[in-house]
Amino acid sequence: MTSTTAPVAAPTATEAISTTRQRLALASVLMATFMGLLDGSIVTVATPSIQADLRASFGEIQFVIAGYTVAYAVGLVTGGRVGDLIGRKRSFVIGVLTFIGMSVLCAIAPTAGMLIAARVLQGLAAAVMLPQVLSIIQVTFTGPARAGAIGIYGATIGLASISGQLVGGALLAANPAGLGWRSLFLINVPIGVAAIVSARATVTESRGGSTRLDLAGASLLGLGLVGLLLPLAIGPAAGWPVWTWAALAAGVLVLAGFAVIQRRLQNTGGAPLVPPRLLAQARFARGLFLVLVFYSGNAGLFLLLAYHLQAGLHFSALGSGAVFAPLGLGFAVASLAGKKLAARYGARVMVAGATLMSLSLAAFVAVVAVAPQQVQALALLPALVVSGIGEGLVAAPLITTVLADVAPADSGAASGVLLTGTQVANALGVAVIGGIFAGVLGSTPDEANTTVAFADYVHATAITGGIVLALAVLTGLVARALRTRH
Repeated sequence: MTSTTAPVAAPTATEAISTTRQRLALASVLMATFMGLLDGSIVTVATPSIQADLRASFGEIQFVIAGYTVAYAVGLVTGGRVGDLIGRKRSFVIGVLTFIGMSVLCAIAPTAGMLIAARVLQGLAAAVMLPQVLSIIQVTFTGPARAGAIGIYGATIGLASISGQLVGGALLAANPAGLGWRSLFLINVPIGVAAIVSARATVTESRGGSTRLDLAGASLLGLGLVGLLLPLAIGPAAGWPVWTWAALAAGVLVLAGFAVIQRRLQNTGGAPLVPPRLLAQARFARGLFLVLVFYSGNAGLFLLLAYHLQAGLHFSALGSGAVFAPLGLGFAVASLAGKKLAARYGARVMVAGATLMSLSLAAFVAVVAVAPQQVQALALLPALVVSGIGEGLVAAPLITTVLADVAPADSGAASGVLLTGTQVANALGVAVIGGIFAGVLGSTPDEANTTVAFADYVHATAITGGIVLALAVLTGLVARALRTRH
């Protein structure tokens, strides 16, 4: 019998080269993604060493951490628009090159003041570098290939967020060349150089529809985000002094004024930094709310787990990172698998992931409440693996959902808004969950504080774990609404 199926032509040499080039381009931008997001958390484990070596005050150490995260979040939307204006590839390379330079400056900093300044500049470099990643993926891939690339991007975000404790603890324990905490910054040099070399050869240049940069809007957005994020980053450790509440109120007012001006620019044919039409798209707006709920819960869980392991169970930074590793592994595996599941089942995959998160967090709270101290970390591992799988199933289709209706001309701004949303969510999760934890504990979580009994840590972790569980349930409800409406 003769087959009626037409023969499939073998891929030409040109097509093979194109596919290889796309994969190398993806690897280039993902290396920078991992590097930039890792630097937001890796320094946390080294703060005691930095404080002792540079004779820094507690406030200065807080600014070493907050300086990077706030500068990064403040510059993201503007960085995305810069890529639309002068070219995503060019902006990416400039951002990575500047990030490398600031990493070296951090590593050689002789004083806390110089380290803080270098960290702020490093955060601004990340704000130029990282918004280009999603834009480059959007214009490099189409159809199922784009969904797959975004799935891998989601896995990279999760791994970078979770790996800070493990990578930082491992580098401090290994102490390469006797560099101590300085090695945490120098590790960026080979990664960044490899990303630049590969990107220059494989990434295709692209631009958006912007013809000029809204400098007034960028200034207002920056001031508003500083007013919002700096108090959230510094307030919990500083005891929420009056200035933090004043800054929060001012930040909200400035952001409200920014929104009014952006709408006026759009209505008069101008070029707003954040086009209000983005938030008018139902899928983008609801997806952005889901980003806020999901990532604030994740940030709260990571902080809660770090407190319980290091201050409650007296684990080292490396030991704590090892307990985080199964969660990261589950996240990565589920993110990679989630891209295929999402292509078939759509937003239902996010609902299933949030359900797994909720079940695993309920098990987490139960283990903390009843398991003996000696075996508690081991008993937590199954729940953490399942939680990582659930998070990966949410993260893989989430970014695709948020960006599904975004026009190519607005991809830079949309990427900046999306990444800013994750940073705001992280800050909210850390500030709110950390504040509630300390309030229930009745003391600042501190491994050196022997006046707080383990039973007190159990109580505080169980109570705040219940709040993280509620956020996971809310994640599922919002994802279900997206599934129903789309």
